[in-house]
Amino acid sequence: MLFPLGGPVPESELVGRKDFIMSLETRLSEGQSIMLAGPRRIGKTSVANEVSRRLKKKGFYVASVDFFRTSNNRSIAEAIINSCLENRTGVRKTLNAVWDRARLLAGAAKIAVKVEDLELNLGFPKREMDDETLLEYALNLPDVLASKDNKRMLMVFDEFQDAGHVAGQDIYKKMRSYFQLQTNVSYLFLGSKEGMMQSLFGGKKHAFYRFATVLPIPRISEESWTVYIGRKFEEKGVKISSDYALKEIGRLSGGHPQDTMLISNEAYYTLLEAGEKKLTMEIVRIAYERAMVILTPVFDEILDEVGKKSIVREVLHRLAVGDAIYMEKKHPNDIKRAIDQLIVSAVIKKESRGKYRFVEPMLQEYVLRSY
Repeated sequence: MLFPLGGPVPESELVGRKDFIMSLETRLSEGQSIMLAGPRRIGKTSVANEVSRRLKKKGFYVASVDFFRTSNNRSIAEAIINSCLENRTGVRKTLNAVWDRARLLAGAAKIAVKVEDLELNLGFPKREMDDETLLEYALNLPDVLASKDNKRMLMVFDEFQDAGHVAGQDIYKKMRSYFQLQTNVSYLFLGSKEGMMQSLFGGKKHAFYRFATVLPIPRISEESWTVYIGRKFEEKGVKISSDYALKEIGRLSGGHPQDTMLISNEAYYTLLEAGEKKLTMEIVRIAYERAMVILTPVFDEILDEVGKKSIVREVLHRLAVGDAIYMEKKHPNDIKRAIDQLIVSAVIKKESRGKYRFVEPMLQEYVLRSY
């Protein structure tokens, strides 16, 4: 695939993020904790992976947990412990290796020796340990491990807003009580529900109030996209009719990372199928329509999720066409709740008082076509 889609991308495919990644690397290496919030498919995980790679190269221990993949306190604890100890053992599921001692001793001598060392140094948790005690061990482990090995630790938490859904809202108070005392760990919190993340880290009544520096994820400039897309096409021997064709890709996608990649890919496949070697405005527009078809099930799912109430669908359509969102015969509080739901669902983003924009411009076009 010429333009990467469907997951984190390597450093070479990170467009327009160099300065931002450098800033994150500097802040985290100096002990600052950071919160990044933004909808899925805009590149948060790719940025986090690159920062993690750079800090690991500097000698940091690096661990990560995706709360979307956890289901309860115990699974959270095991995910943290396994990710932390992988720095020592090189084994993804160290807990299983330790708890299945017979198999370990029979077939993995090097790991067995490392595990013996872990138990001597860290007081390894037992399989029969209750969930609450295991979680407390896990929350303390990043700092203990880093201190024992004279290292600094980067702990990455993805979809952090889901921790409360998985383990109850008290999990945040428990985490904060441990994290605020740790001196060897920097935390990078990622979340796809921007409203919830802003509330968690900006609300005075929330446990993580002012614990981490909240940084906005910068939009990728038109120039960065133009240079990147042009270079990728030229590598395949594709001629560019003019910069306008490249800029049109960015205009149609609104600079949304995954949608820009998708349109670019469809342009490339259109050229291959047509036996052409020149990117033109016509090819770009065909690619855009093909991309819209591919995104249809994604957009349908989003609209099904947020549009269960008729007033939400109506507000969404008004935002798409640019009409005033407060209407006669509709209570302002109902409209406000609809707007809040769209913000929490990462469909729209507030820009200023009374002004909102679609996070994904192609979704705005889809709404215009659908209603």
